[in-house]
Amino acid sequence: MANLTDSGNSVLNTTGSHFTWLQITEYTIFTVIFLASVIGNVLVCLVIFKTPRMRTTRNYLLVNLAVSDLTVSLLCIPFDVVLKITDPHWPLGDVMCNILWPAMTLVTNCSSATLAAISLDRYRAIVHPWKARFTSLQTAAIIISTWSLSFILVLPYALALKIQDGYCDEDWPHPAAAKAYTMGLFIFQYALPLLIITFAYIMVAKKLRHQAARIARNRHANGISAAVYSPERNRYQLQAASEVFSVSTLSMDRKDPVKQELVLPRVGLPLSDKKEVKRLEHNTKIMKMLVTVVLLYAICLLPNQVVWLWYEFGTAQNWPHFYKLLTFGNIMVYVNSCVNPLLYAGLNEEFRKGFRRFLNCNCKSPAKTLV
Repeated sequence: MANLTDSGNSVLNTTGSHFTWLQITEYTIFTVIFLASVIGNVLVCLVIFKTPRMRTTRNYLLVNLAVSDLTVSLLCIPFDVVLKITDPHWPLGDVMCNILWPAMTLVTNCSSATLAAISLDRYRAIVHPWKARFTSLQTAAIIISTWSLSFILVLPYALALKIQDGYCDEDWPHPAAAKAYTMGLFIFQYALPLLIITFAYIMVAKKLRHQAARIARNRHANGISAAVYSPERNRYQLQAASEVFSVSTLSMDRKDPVKQELVLPRVGLPLSDKKEVKRLEHNTKIMKMLVTVVLLYAICLLPNQVVWLWYEFGTAQNWPHFYKLLTFGNIMVYVNSCVNPLLYAGLNEEFRKGFRRFLNCNCKSPAKTLV
């Protein structure tokens, strides 16, 4: 099975007009996720489109990711609630049988493809900076490709769905076909994108580390230390560690200046070095944000992937709590649709300022940082 919902076998069915505490908890979680996802992802799109300097390839791909997450919230959550209430009957008709669950799977595919595209964009920008940036037309082609590939992957699943015994279920020509599709979906929706992302970000991390080492060598060769001149006191003094830029990804080794912790003063550096330090800090902050997004994506989708692999290739059908586990997997997929705006707000100053602007927040802005 490949659909994100529990195919009519929910253990949370309503009995008459009464709801259990477990149902109330589940619907409350759905409501919170729905509101957070809709508000957060709409804000992400508005901030990027309304801020000229943020209209970049990376941010347009983040818009595509936000649209995917928004679709999950607007399409999956409301219908999932309806189907839990009406289970075991399918109230949406034949057409929606072939559209609803495939659409849910499609947007999940699109999210993973978009994260892979973002990682390759970062790889190109940092590891091969001399290559031309993507044009608007090329960016649009990348976005269209993510949706097209996602649609192709979900097409066999859409064709296999039929109304059977009053409910929408899969009808594969052979049991092996269902197993093959589930495995293929795991590879192309989850494993392969994460493999591409891991490779790209490892190469980017190596490049950033190399840049930090080169700056450290230049600083040592020029005899620049953390001691800087203080015009107010007309003498040299050591600045506090919090007042200088530091890159602590390098290990401390007094014998090798290349491996020393990089501590660069705000003054005393050549202009070219200052620009390189700013660029390094900028790329490092972006990488921290994107890696966090990918890690949460992998964690949130893992339960759902494991559940369906276990169902097709194991003995999940015989486990009495299988559909409780499946419900948990669904909720984790929904959680992933609302966490990205929170990450952007927490790890990126420009998104934070943009969110404040659209929410008419008069809170005092924190110290300005480069993002």
